[in-house]
Amino acid sequence: MVANRGFTLVETLIALVLSSFVIVLVSHAFLVQNRFYSTQTQRTAAQDNVRASTELIAREVRTAMEEGIVVAGARTLTVRSPIAVTVVCARSGSAKDVFLDGGEGALDTDEVGGVAHRDPATRDWIPVNTTWAAIDGSGNAAANCAANGADTVGGSGSFHRLAGLNPLFGPPPGEGDVVMLFRETTFKIQPSILDPSTLGIFRAAYGESLVEFATGVDTTAQFQYRTVGGGYADTVSAASLASVDAVRLVADARKPAPTGGVEDITFGWSVNVPLRLAR
Repeated sequence: MVANRGFTLVETLIALVLSSFVIVLVSHAFLVQNRFYSTQTQRTAAQDNVRASTELIAREVRTAMEEGIVVAGARTLTVRSPIAVTVVCARSGSAKDVFLDGGEGALDTDEVGGVAHRDPATRDWIPVNTTWAAIDGSGNAAANCAANGADTVGGSGSFHRLAGLNPLFGPPPGEGDVVMLFRETTFKIQPSILDPSTLGIFRAAYGESLVEFATGVDTTAQFQYRTVGGGYADTVSAASLASVDAVRLVADARKPAPTGGVEDITFGWSVNVPLRLAR
């Protein structure tokens, strides 16, 4: 009868070494996969962040009014975009009665940053910054416009009185003149509040404080401007703003390396936006 025998010390040591080797291999594979997954997640987040932020700016720039670039700096862009274009159909003292498609209810009045009058002689827009509260008038605008021949049947709610325009313009708009309500938006690239190690992109409507809507932007981020007959530059003087016909946003993203990584994750991105209403 043969007695049962256990593992020898040598066999036990060999088993421990082999199992340790297997554990190391599995752990290494897990760490590599985990690091790869973390890197891809960070890269995707960086791409989504910068794409979303640049598209928001691009939408605003695409709708810029003629000569709507107000400030053109490397880290600051201010643009005016039309909200509503209307025609003066009657006057009531210094107030102007106009047709607003859908009436006041169709306007985002908080976004109103100014009013512009189209000079009948030069056809140039004359913009003036103001708020909706400053020009919102009261009175029976529909009745006045109807007396001048406007068709108000079924649409009286689409007529509105704009007050206080006379002091803004000289001469002020008269009957038949075109008036535009516009928004004025400023975008700034500056140190992020949410992540001070990177830059952020901030937005502010006229008269409002800057709000950060994108973070994780690299120090290379800037606005660039193309002028008629010229190339791109990161700054345009006030005298040359009317010649800007395209805006480029370079917004490279940067994310810290995941655990175990060596280099930060970067993503280069730029958007070129022609101005549709540029001369």
